[in-house]
Amino acid sequence: MATSTYKSELEVPVPVDQLFSWHENPGAFERLTPPFDPVSVKKRNGGIDGGEVHIQMNLGPIPLTWVARHHDYIKNQQFFDEQVSGPFASWNHKHLFEKIDSKSSKVTDKIDYKLPLGVIGETFGGAFAKQKIKQMFAYRRNITKNDLTAQSNYSGKALDIAVTGGSGLIGSQLKPFLTTAGHSVENIVRGRPQKGELGWNLEDKTMSNLSGKDVVVHLAGEPISKPLGGMIPLPWTSWKRKEILESRVNGTKLIAEHIASLNNPPKVLICASAVGYYGDRGEDLLSEDEESGNDFFSHVVSEWEKAAQPAIDAGIRVVFLRIAPVMSPLGGALQVLGNAAKLGSSPPVAGGKQWWSWVSIDDVVGVIYHSIINDKLSGPVNVASPNPVRQGEWASTLAKVIWGRFGKLTGLIPIPGFALKTVLGEFGDVLALSSIKVDSSKLIDSGYNFRFENLEDCFRHLLGKRTAEELQ
Repeated sequence: MATSTYKSELEVPVPVDQLFSWHENPGAFERLTPPFDPVSVKKRNGGIDGGEVHIQMNLGPIPLTWVARHHDYIKNQQFFDEQVSGPFASWNHKHLFEKIDSKSSKVTDKIDYKLPLGVIGETFGGAFAKQKIKQMFAYRRNITKNDLTAQSNYSGKALDIAVTGGSGLIGSQLKPFLTTAGHSVENIVRGRPQKGELGWNLEDKTMSNLSGKDVVVHLAGEPISKPLGGMIPLPWTSWKRKEILESRVNGTKLIAEHIASLNNPPKVLICASAVGYYGDRGEDLLSEDEESGNDFFSHVVSEWEKAAQPAIDAGIRVVFLRIAPVMSPLGGALQVLGNAAKLGSSPPVAGGKQWWSWVSIDDVVGVIYHSIINDKLSGPVNVASPNPVRQGEWASTLAKVIWGRFGKLTGLIPIPGFALKTVLGEFGDVLALSSIKVDSSKLIDSGYNFRFENLEDCFRHLLGKRTAEELQ
């Protein structure tokens, strides 16, 4: 059977040694893995200079292990990898790096592959495989260029960073972003820390010494939702309400008091917060100066931010990132509603007129880094695309991206607000019914450039649904 070939080219505004180092540093594989086709590293022996990696993946419902071996490493010029075992009959991938000038460079990916089952595999899977590869590399080009551009805004020493919530939706992308930039990152974990980790215990109010750290990023907190099967949200129980509040307040207080007591504390504390601070505010455009709302989750966010006061009093720069619902198919609203849309249901809820602020997972990571390196940024900061949409538009845009011209059929049966409220209680307000339209001017004025301002572009990137015109 003939070999198929794919080629991707990308120019980036950084020197070739920085481009190559980004690929060589820990975290590159994780950053380049698209969320619409997730895989995980099962085992890694060595690096791109001759190592081997075992990748856990799924072919439909079938779990597979893809073993790839790196070879032909020449620093700042190339490295190759080939499939030892896996889903293809053969797979050879050349990563080629080229200097354009002192401030720019180019990476070319050349892939030669054969599908299994010979003519049968090519006949029934050739077009599908080619499309998947095109979507994957469109995603990789976007991540590579935007990550390197963001990282090039910092020219100081490598930072020593501690992160809570490092295994969560945001933290699992933040750490590889930081390590590809050359920074050192240690996750603060519950239970016994392993090598390269730090520990904390909210019950005992103890934690590892953070003296000498440059930055603490605090993302940990009880998830507001753990949908069954990634699809079915559950109402809040009294225990859930208690955990949502106490995990955020007690965790933030413990960190703030600890770093405030140190002789050599971190210079900055980045605290996750939420636009839920404002509550249901109708048509109002909400800046950071607005007062908090009067519902349960608004109270949670308000107390969450107040708990960091000891760090502020100690003169530590504290940034509260009031994050809008994060767009990722691996969690949050897009996971739940995206799965429903794939099954043919993406309707307006309660009339669909309520405002939904939103932000891509890549922009959340970018904003955290921007907050770390921007000494002038402090206090509450709204983290949301400058283009909020009404819920009905959000749902119809998702349906269009998934189903194309047939997307309109997914919204023919609207969901009444009272039905959602009856099933989910006050969590229904947080999930879909509250109207929150936030102003991102403070963040933009501080110099942050959004990767995704347009909702459809964001969905196409995250779901692997770019149009033919966007693909190489």
